[in-house]
Amino acid sequence: MSEKKFALSMPEGTGLLAYLEKGEKGPAGGRTRPAKVVHELRFEEGRLVVPPELEKKLGLTSGARLEIVTDRGRVEILPNIHSLNRLYIEPTSRCNLSCRTCIRNTWDEPMGDMDMKVFGRLAGQLARFPHLETVMFGGFGEPTAHPRILDMIRAVKALGLRAEMTTNATLLDDALIDGLLRERLDTLWISFDGTTEESFESIREGASFPLVLENIERLGRRNGRDGHRIDIGIAFVVMKTNLGDVKHLDRLARSVGARRILVSHVLPYSEAMEKEMLCLQTLTLETFTFAPGKTELSLPRIDVNNTTKETLFSLLQGFENLTFMGNRIAVDSRRCRFVHERASFVRWDGKVGPCMGLLHSHRTYLYGLERRVRSHAFGDVREGDLFEIWNSKAYADFREKVKAFDFSPCHVCGGCSMLESNEEDCYGNSFPACGGCLWAQGVIQCP
Repeated sequence: MSEKKFALSMPEGTGLLAYLEKGEKGPAGGRTRPAKVVHELRFEEGRLVVPPELEKKLGLTSGARLEIVTDRGRVEILPNIHSLNRLYIEPTSRCNLSCRTCIRNTWDEPMGDMDMKVFGRLAGQLARFPHLETVMFGGFGEPTAHPRILDMIRAVKALGLRAEMTTNATLLDDALIDGLLRERLDTLWISFDGTTEESFESIREGASFPLVLENIERLGRRNGRDGHRIDIGIAFVVMKTNLGDVKHLDRLARSVGARRILVSHVLPYSEAMEKEMLCLQTLTLETFTFAPGKTELSLPRIDVNNTTKETLFSLLQGFENLTFMGNRIAVDSRRCRFVHERASFVRWDGKVGPCMGLLHSHRTYLYGLERRVRSHAFGDVREGDLFEIWNSKAYADFREKVKAFDFSPCHVCGGCSMLESNEEDCYGNSFPACGGCLWAQGVIQCP
């Protein structure tokens, strides 16, 4: 079958974002929001004066503990992990697609939508969280399949919070696009696992590549015309079969008006999906992780071409402590971003979980070995209050435990029966044992 290409033309007046360099204006005339914001602290009469907007970012409350990390002249202040800042709400576990990459293929759980009475009860509890900034409508279903998704967004925006959502973009018709703009959704992440019709439709079964492109371009034409612009991001699951598409993602992003691209490895819910992974050597050899005590090599900016490619490839492959002008390219493995980013999750049925990896029971495969992951909840908003659940001793102790991440490295181990589930590990940790979590190892990521 010949490779089918998509059109990347950008006709005048479509409203699509062109490739914007630093500070350039978009089609609506507004400047793009900077990724980095600088806050100023003042030292007065022996005390640091923190501006109110930074208090929210740091999660400052009476008795809050902040960690300050110093590294070669740089100082990083880590926020209070016990201050909820980001809440994920799963409107539904249903989806209109059957993607090859989705763990829903192995579920034996019932599917359902969040009842609006449950959502209303939850929304009424959010004002108690002084540091909450964002609600993300996502999970393992398609949020736009919920018939009241626009009402949910409206309720969140009425609380003065940012509203974000993930979508497969198959249901982005005129009415839904008008609704998202009217309710002033802040960010829309679009799952897009192929840049050609052939690769896209072989992964996202049930979706039409031309229709999805048409839907996104329709959003692009309307985006910003009423003074409100929805930020667009692309979420891409990379596998061996679509690796070649990655180099076309920037071009795709420009054509649909996306400013951000997030790439994740596939979650290996089956042996077939494990064979599609591109990170098994990375996991085994701890590639792209920083190794304290080893020699650090700092490079300047350097040409990337045929002359340098062999040397750069060799360094990237085998030199853990590689930096560019002191800026590490290594990631922090054995680190839960959901805990450090002060996030929590409310499932469609009201159960409150700590992370994406424990939201639903599922299984994964590594090195041909099956691992059964049991979901975990600290409460249920149908019966309790989210504020009380978040501040419960069990949930707070869990956050501290995961922050320390003293779990056995199940992601590289194949010689222990404890690998078969997340019930316990050989370090003495009881359920849930997070050592085999691929989110914490930096290979699975989601918006």
